[in-house]
Amino acid sequence: MSEADNPSIPFHKHKNNGAEQASDTRPSHKVLIVEDTTELAEVLRVTLEQMNLQVWCETHGSRALEVYHNEHPDLVLLDIALPDTTGWKVLDTIKKQRRGEKKPLIVVITAYGDPANRLMGKLQGVHSYLIKPLNPQEVRKTVAEALGLDKT
Repeated sequence: MSEADNPSIPFHKHKNNGAEQASDTRPSHKVLIVEDTTELAEVLRVTLEQMNLQVWCETHGSRALEVYHNEHPDLVLLDIALPDTTGWKVLDTIKKQRRGEKKPLIVVITAYGDPANRLMGKLQGVHSYLIKPLNPQEVRKTVAEALGLDKT
C-alpha cells in the first residue's frame, strides 16, 4: 500500500517524499497547498504529485506557516478564506519570515475573482490566481508557468 493510499496518515501531514520513486524521478520542486476544503486540497495534491512535485497540504494558516518554515517551498497555493486567519495574513507572515531570502511564488486560490482582491494580490506580489471551481488542467498550466516547467 502506498503512502497516498494509507488512511492512517493524517491529511494535513501528507507529503510525497519520493521514497518510492526512482532516483531520476525525484520531485524537483516543493509546493505547499493551503486550502481548508479537504476534497479540493486532495485533488490539488494528486494533480501536483502527477507533475512530480513534492507536496504538503494544510487546512489552517497557523499549521501552514509551520510547514512553510520547515520545508521552504518553491510555490504556495494559498486560499484566501481559512478557518483561523486570512490568506493575506499568511502571505504577510511569509514575506516577513523570508526577508533577504528567495521568497516562494504565490498562487492565490479563491472564489473571489473581483477587482479588489486582484488589486490586493498585485500589491502583495502574487504570481497568479486560480478561481474556484478549479479544474486539474488549469491547475497544471498555472503551476507549470509559475515554476517554469516544461508543460509537455
